[in-house]
Amino acid sequence: MSGSSESPQRDAGGTEDPVDPRRTTAVPFIAAVTVIVVILVAIVVSSRLSPADENVTEADRINRSVAEFIQAHNHDDADLQKTLVCSSWSDDRSVLRDREGEVTLQGVESSEVNGDRARAEVRVSADDGKGETTDTWQLTRDGETWVVCN
Repeated sequence: MSGSSESPQRDAGGTEDPVDPRRTTAVPFIAAVTVIVVILVAIVVSSRLSPADENVTEADRINRSVAEFIQAHNHDDADLQKTLVCSSWSDDRSVLRDREGEVTLQGVESSEVNGDRARAEVRVSADDGKGETTDTWQLTRDGETWVVCN
């Protein structure tokens, strides 16, 4: 007999009945399905215990508000821009008032939150030849979002 792991079966007369090599069992399939189900259950449970919305930091919210403000500025979307600034906003005191052309957010270097107020060091560049500049932006919390103030 070759080194097969399966031994032939013997019938009532003592003659060997060769094992059918096409015979398969459901054990590997059931094991694979069980592993997949366990993984899916773990994913569902972890998403319930720690929703992605709760993992957003204040720095993330500030970065999003700054990026949305710059995008609204670039598209001259006055209606959207009104929703992204505080009630005392003045275009004359805007941190982007001296920048011409499309403004590009290079990064929010740091942000400091103090209650419902925040300060962020924002680095931008524009197509105006002035290069990159870093300014301190003032923000105020409006519910779950931050709005730009001056």
